[in-house]
Amino acid sequence: MRNAAATGSTSSRTTFLLAFATFILGIALAIAWVLGITLFFPNGYVAGFIFQRDDLIRAHVDYLMMAQFLFLFALLFRQYRIIPPLWVIGPSCYGAFFNPLGFLLRALHPKIDPASIPEPHFPFQAGLSFSLTTIGFLGAAALAIRAAWLSRAEHNVALASASLGRET
Repeated sequence: MRNAAATGSTSSRTTFLLAFATFILGIALAIAWVLGITLFFPNGYVAGFIFQRDDLIRAHVDYLMMAQFLFLFALLFRQYRIIPPLWVIGPSCYGAFFNPLGFLLRALHPKIDPASIPEPHFPFQAGLSFSLTTIGFLGAAALAIRAAWLSRAEHNVALASASLGRET
């Protein structure tokens, strides 16, 4: 982890994270429009594509939540001048897009009869997405906590130095 203070600017990785968060927010808002339109026109053309409205609502809420986390992490990285490693950015963005996508796809496909599935299983894609999201988000949180802790320690040292300087 390099310190962005040395470069004097916001990291391009943080800028990418902000842009990706905006993209995810855009998806959430598009879903909100679809939900609103189909609420007032339940027999309309657009409503014909939605098979599971509850899953569409879940996708909307999940995309909102993912955008919120990405915005939060990007702002924390900017605040503490952290250049996040790619192993944090990549998994966070992957999970923020693909976790809610499962709900979106379920909303747009007819419900599958569980009896038609030969053996219940946990899909590989879901496991990968959940795992990467966990790694990325926990990594981002750990970086922010570490930076906040170090910042606080530096602040305490500066206060102690200032008080010693006044006593002499």
